[in-house]
Amino acid sequence: MTAEINDLLSRIESTHQIRVLYACESGSRAWGFASPDSDYDIRFLFVRPVDSYLSVVDGIESIDLPLEGDLDAGGWDLRKAARLLVKSNGALIEWLHSPIVYRNDTGFRERWQQVAREVFSPKASSDHYRGLAKQMLLGKLQSERVRAKDYLYALRAVLAAQWIAEKNTIPPVPFSELCGMTPLAIQSLIPPLLAHKARTGEGEQMARLLELDSFLQGCLESSPPLPEGSCEIAAGNRLLRREIRRNSTVVRPDDFTLSRIREPDLLLFDTVSGSHAYGTAIEGSDEDRRGVFVAPRSFVSGLDRIEQVADERSNEVYYEIGHFVSLLLKNNPNALELLAMPEDCVRFKHPAFELLKPACFLSKLCAKTFGEYAMGQIRKARGLNKKIVNPQPRQRAGVLDFCNVPHGQGSIPVLDWLARQNIDPRHCGLTAVQHASGMFAIYHDPEGCYRGLVSPNDPDALIFSSVAKEVVPIGWMHFNQDAFRAHCRVHREYWDWVELRNDERFATNAQHGRGYDSKNLLHTFRLLEMAGEIAKEGVLHIRRPNREFLLRIRSGTFDYDDVVTRAEEKLAEVLTAFEDSHLPDEPDRKVANALLVEIREMF
Repeated sequence: MTAEINDLLSRIESTHQIRVLYACESGSRAWGFASPDSDYDIRFLFVRPVDSYLSVVDGIESIDLPLEGDLDAGGWDLRKAARLLVKSNGALIEWLHSPIVYRNDTGFRERWQQVAREVFSPKASSDHYRGLAKQMLLGKLQSERVRAKDYLYALRAVLAAQWIAEKNTIPPVPFSELCGMTPLAIQSLIPPLLAHKARTGEGEQMARLLELDSFLQGCLESSPPLPEGSCEIAAGNRLLRREIRRNSTVVRPDDFTLSRIREPDLLLFDTVSGSHAYGTAIEGSDEDRRGVFVAPRSFVSGLDRIEQVADERSNEVYYEIGHFVSLLLKNNPNALELLAMPEDCVRFKHPAFELLKPACFLSKLCAKTFGEYAMGQIRKARGLNKKIVNPQPRQRAGVLDFCNVPHGQGSIPVLDWLARQNIDPRHCGLTAVQHASGMFAIYHDPEGCYRGLVSPNDPDALIFSSVAKEVVPIGWMHFNQDAFRAHCRVHREYWDWVELRNDERFATNAQHGRGYDSKNLLHTFRLLEMAGEIAKEGVLHIRRPNREFLLRIRSGTFDYDDVVTRAEEKLAEVLTAFEDSHLPDEPDRKVANALLVEIREMF
């Protein structure tokens, strides 16, 4: 039933906008004497949204649900639970020590058990169990015929009270651990009671047991003095506040959405980037966004990690501060740019972000990162050309389009070869030819005893038939599997590109007809120019002073080979400048680490 119970708990969380921190079994199943028709008594503790604890309106303190099949669920809010815990509430203490646990947020049960021991009141706990036993003796155990359930409830209650009187500690939940408190004569009555309850329904009655009646009555007549316990309100307050704080910052990787990381408690920096920042935007240019956010301390202290949050096309990318600083240490161009964005592009900047100065990170690594990134744009520009001039049909070729039959001094497609002989491919069969990779024997039977050529379950796979040894093939077929796989990859990449491509950018490239992505080449020169400025001046200039020249590159004014030659000359110049630069070989890791710690602390 565990899956069904957890499904119910999840629905409760969704309906009431709470989070279940702990859930267990209570009652006869937890005690160890369930009947065949016993319900599942599910008890849970929950936390509400943190703001509700600071509201003038009282939030829900308990959730009691109608019976759902065999599931009887109910729970308490943390504030109510903490208030009852310092009073040594018997029901709550039993929940916290139940042997059947359905949910336990990390360390929750252990923390609450510890406080339960610290504030434990033997008198309050004993009064709780003696009260339960009296209810049974003066109520349901007054009839001539009684239920085994009522005897067991009363017996367990008086034994728990005896445990407290003798040991001054919290009594165990399982009934079997309490049975040793009874005299031998009474112990002999317990197994038949348990057997009766285990095989009969909840309402099944039995004759009274006079010896057990006398024992229960005698236990309740004696009332030894017990200590009151501490009932420390302060301990309950500390526990409650700790749990609320802990759960107000619980974050999982999936919680980091774009809308979430832009909220004030996480956002460190937000800016418009790309062409608007470089000064190369034209009518219709996208507004790219970049930023930095800070994951909560509770998340960073755990095992999960988050590096960045982005939309599907990476037009909006926000780095977690830890990952961002690691990129700065590597002199990643995209990360470094954010340290010197034009003020008219910045949408939000937390004061802590000001600690990250370009001078702390600029180094000779920029020769490699900016230079390689720039030349990579050239490779991307030419790579895109393959897609522009080699469009793929919407329908991908099938596996049989790469299967050919030897014919004369060449070969012909297998489907054409079969058509010439008026043979239905569905009436054919294949077997592999040993020691001849990619070769297959073709068999034909008009009665249809073979399986065909292509698997009905996988249209991209050939299928083999069982063929008697004496049957002679009607022909031989070669399957060019490597070519088929290459076609599938190219086709998939092309249509993925079509789906994600920037239509305005594609139209520009198609219009100038140079056969390359001119925007990639614009970025090549932008990056090389920025690298030169870093090497010579030790500064980051994001907005480019030569807008007109860069836009001429974008418009396809220059021949591809001419642009590549200029870029290679510029790269050589940049590398020489870095050799003569006074910049450090790489950023100081200790300084970066100290800045990261300070930003997290400030934030």
